[in-house]
Amino acid sequence: MNLQLSDIIILLLIAAVIYSWWRNTSIREQALISAKKHCESLNLQLLEDSVGGDEWKPTWHHGRVKIKRSYKFEFSSSGIARYSGKISYLGDQKIKIWLSPHDF
Repeated sequence: MNLQLSDIIILLLIAAVIYSWWRNTSIREQALISAKKHCESLNLQLLEDSVGGDEWKPTWHHGRVKIKRSYKFEFSSSGIARYSGKISYLGDQKIKIWLSPHDF
C-alpha cells in the first residue's frame, strides 16, 4: 500500500479532530465536577447536573496558544428560582467561576 502525502494529511487531520473532541469532553467533565463542588460548598443546587458550552476560542498565553473555554450552568438557592453561572477554563486550568446574584 502506497500512502501519498494527501492521505497522510487527511489522517493527521482526522486524528487532530478526534483528539480535540476527546480533550474538550474531558475539560467539560472537569467543569461539571467543579461547578457541582462550588455549588455544594455554598449550599446551592446545580440544576440538571449539567454544564453547556458557551465560548471556545484560541488565545495566546505566555508564549503558547491555549484554548479558552466557558461553560454556562444553572443553579438554585431555594429550589424555586433559577440563576445562571459561568465557569471558565484556560487550557485545562480553571480560571474563574461566576454566579449571578441570588438570595442565600
